[in-house]
Amino acid sequence: MLLEDQLPRIKKLIREKLGPLPANALQNEVVMRTAFRRLYQALPRMIRLAVSEHGFVEFCMANRERLLNLGDVVADKISAAKTVNIKEVDPENGNNTESGQNKTQTTAEMLATAKRVFLPTYAPNLILTHSKGAKIWDREGQEYIDFGARISVNSLGHQVPELLLALTEQAGKIWHTTNLYLTEPAIKLAENLVDATFADRIFFCNSGAEANEAAIKLARKSSSLIHPPEKREILTFEGSFHGRTLATVTATAQPKYQQGFEPLPEGFRYCPFNDFEAATEMIGAQTCAVMIEPIQGEGGVNPAQSGFLRHLRKLCDQHNALLIFDEIQSGMGRTGKLFGYQWEVEEDQLSSEGAAPNLIPDIVTMAKALGGGLPIGAMLCTEKVAQSFKPGDHGTTFGGNPIVTAVAGAAFRKINTPEMLSGVLQKGAIIRQHLETLNDELSLFETIRGRGMMLGAVLSKAWKNKASAMVTACQENGVLILLAGPDVLRFLPPLNISGEELKSGLERVSKALKDFHHAELASAS
Repeated sequence: MLLEDQLPRIKKLIREKLGPLPANALQNEVVMRTAFRRLYQALPRMIRLAVSEHGFVEFCMANRERLLNLGDVVADKISAAKTVNIKEVDPENGNNTESGQNKTQTTAEMLATAKRVFLPTYAPNLILTHSKGAKIWDREGQEYIDFGARISVNSLGHQVPELLLALTEQAGKIWHTTNLYLTEPAIKLAENLVDATFADRIFFCNSGAEANEAAIKLARKSSSLIHPPEKREILTFEGSFHGRTLATVTATAQPKYQQGFEPLPEGFRYCPFNDFEAATEMIGAQTCAVMIEPIQGEGGVNPAQSGFLRHLRKLCDQHNALLIFDEIQSGMGRTGKLFGYQWEVEEDQLSSEGAAPNLIPDIVTMAKALGGGLPIGAMLCTEKVAQSFKPGDHGTTFGGNPIVTAVAGAAFRKINTPEMLSGVLQKGAIIRQHLETLNDELSLFETIRGRGMMLGAVLSKAWKNKASAMVTACQENGVLILLAGPDVLRFLPPLNISGEELKSGLERVSKALKDFHHAELASAS
């Protein structure tokens, strides 16, 4: 069969199955090949019997401009405007071909402009321009290995083919509807989450703080329907971080985040983390919910002790309170399981000789990695709790946006596989072993804690308050790591980082910390 004769039919299928694609998608070979492979599966059986998938894809690649009718993809004036301002980048080696004419400001001048026009909530010193895999480049062409995944958001790295395809496909269909209407990507993502978890119902929003805000409101509303007004207290834990809205910063039991924002909302109480006796004493008739991170992220990559989450579940059941797990940083496969709390379920199974676990939360919040780099939050809950809300009790303008949920669906399906999760454990073990070997030489760390690829290196007493300087040293050596307080180095590489990128990043960390160690000792003497 001559595919040339089937061009009209193929064009029609492309319009129906792929929709219009952005012009830059035509130049992305990975995206286009993936799209044409998917299109092959939609061909009539007669064509698939006559033509192999490989032959079809190669024909489409050779004729993609004719097939996609570039003039219909984007208006010429938009395409022309974009090409004036966008750098041409080789993503494999990070080389820029930006002309001097376009580069009208130096990096120092742009940093000064940023300092002048942005609210002073952060103090960045890099302008990042492009990325691929676990690598990022700045405006000067300097390459970095991303060991922070942009605070566990880019957990699949950068320029992921499946996510790019989902983005470009949906961008050609519909961008926004409000929640007065439904879209397919949001429905499919919600169904994926329900099928894979304890949850019966999903609420989409735009961030982790919004997801936790929704959880707090739902817990209070649920209690108000069946309990007296005195039962509205929410217990959280010292060292926690739940967001920066007024309610979630109050739930965050760290005074440094709350100072200056008083008066804070009432109804929150703080318990020492991992303190079984204190939790028993503080959870009572006044408690409507307990909110906890299975692994505290901003609190120093500090995991809940074995049995602590189950202890909280028992206390919540005893006092008719809801149990909320904040999995915003520890969820989406970061620890080697879909959720961090599931490690305690596994430990229970091992210790109880196969008895069915009953550590089931009432609410779980997600964000960060769920969107693969786009802003999304989600609150997952049981049917019983969900029925506390009725139309008008809560809402969101952008939550469940079709472009974002299309990309999030692709990210979720890629991460939630046995292969990906087992790889997280293997790579996490490599990182931990490397840090322990480095520590044998330098004695920088008191301990290395966390699970999977969510690891924190806690500085020893002699190196207290040096974490920020160590992060800077790593940046200067081409690897981006994170802080988790003044005394913890935080490592959150992309879950699918290649072996080569992981090795290179760890070597850069070693060089940075060895040079820092030598310089500090030399200055001290």
